[in-house]
Amino acid sequence: MTIVVSLFFMLGGLHGAEAGTADNDCAVAQTAFGDCTGYVAGVEDKLSPRCCRGLADIKDMAPTFDRRRALCACIHKEMVAAGKVLTRRAATLPARCSVRISFLPTAHDFDCYRYVPRENMRAPNFVRARCFNSLVRNLFSKR
Repeated sequence: MTIVVSLFFMLGGLHGAEAGTADNDCAVAQTAFGDCTGYVAGVEDKLSPRCCRGLADIKDMAPTFDRRRALCACIHKEMVAAGKVLTRRAATLPARCSVRISFLPTAHDFDCYRYVPRENMRAPNFVRARCFNSLVRNLFSKR
């Protein structure tokens, strides 16, 4: 009987862990972005390496469109709670950290449900086709 009760609580705990994953990811993303808030708010002049590592971690946490939107909203809450947001600093943060992250909010009024792209930094099909056609033309024109 003890084994059955223990198993029941373990399985219940696993279900609770799955339900709390989104909240946990949000807390982790907010903590990771917390190292960037001083810079984005203009309180700190230098960008810390911890901020850049945090951005890379946040990017890795968001492989799907829904996760990118959810994490964007979490980071936005953290950004707003910090107070002042210097839009230019927020917008250039990914480039300064050399992290390709397209769902980072850049202002107090940023709408994560409107501006987060479905695919992370991928060129549209017609652009890829044009590049391919140009490459083929260049290969054959040199003969």
